[in-house]
Amino acid sequence: MPYFDAASSAPLHPVARQALQASLDEGWADPARLYREGRRARVLLDAAREAAAEAVGCRPDELVFTSSGTRAVLLYTS
Repeated sequence: MPYFDAASSAPLHPVARQALQASLDEGWADPARLYREGRRARVLLDAAREAAAEAVGCRPDELVFTSSGTRAVLLYTS
């Protein structure tokens, strides 16, 4: 299972920087909510998952974003 460490010392790729900026500006809401901002956050999250899955060669439903390495370990050991 690949692990992509967000604490890497490499700079962000320009496309990743643009996606991060869009998420900070427009995707700040809870994507599980049904109000307008939540739906917008869901669209951004789904697009990010699809792009990342394509980049690593998997299906979007096989890709999980977590907040930390600890959370990732807990997801796969429980």
